[in-house]
Amino acid sequence: MHDHTNTWGISTEAFLGWYVAAATGAVVIALVIRGVAMRKPTPALRTLTPPEMGVLTSDERAVRAAVAELESAAYSAGQGQHDRFTRIVRQRIDDAGGTAVPSRLVPTLPLPLLELRSDLVQAGYLNGNREHTLTRLSVVPVVIVAVVGTIRTGFTVVNESPEGYLPLVVVCLALIVVTLLRLSRRTRFGQVELSRLKDEYSYLTPNFQPSFATYGATSAGIAAALFGPGRDGGWAPGCGGGSSPSSCSTFSSTVSCGG
Repeated sequence: MHDHTNTWGISTEAFLGWYVAAATGAVVIALVIRGVAMRKPTPALRTLTPPEMGVLTSDERAVRAAVAELESAAYSAGQGQHDRFTRIVRQRIDDAGGTAVPSRLVPTLPLPLLELRSDLVQAGYLNGNREHTLTRLSVVPVVIVAVVGTIRTGFTVVNESPEGYLPLVVVCLALIVVTLLRLSRRTRFGQVELSRLKDEYSYLTPNFQPSFATYGATSAGIAAALFGPGRDGGWAPGCGGGSSPSSCSTFSSTVSCGG
């Protein structure tokens, strides 16, 4: 007589014992591979431009920083030259007829933004393709074990012989895979540096209503890069640096990008 509890010729108890051991081993391997992916020599600290500070958070924040710096420069004299990315943003604004809306500018800057991110990947601030590839590879052993558990569960359901807590183990493995696949935009070093920059430039937060006519265009770019718009969503540090929020989106023709 056929024993329905011995799916694949292995008893439920024996399979669960081996399966839990295999699942544990797969998770350990995944953590080791992920640890290798995240392990890097401590990068050398460098001075970041406002767009570089912004790209630590998002591509749009980098563009916002460039726009804020350019708009603030239109109201201030003697601001000096802008960095290369900011000059490219100025060119895109000119191409768009003087409209400086960061969210609309982002799609027009794929290569400049890629170069900006690549520079910070090389500098150790951002995670790059290597880290993303190793992160995906790290979960392969866990996925294989989870698939085997899923197939085994399917066979036992057909045979009307439940596998105890096997489905629970499979669900736990699925949650582990989802967790391990999450990779921060910033490296640990980049996260620490972003926090340090926010502390260093805390006086530029919207709550303090900083005057960029006093601090200058670069400070306007830094404020936009690190803190974004104000609480009402309309704080635009590049629009003259006044004490009241504004939402200027039309570029002044008097801006000089230098170089």
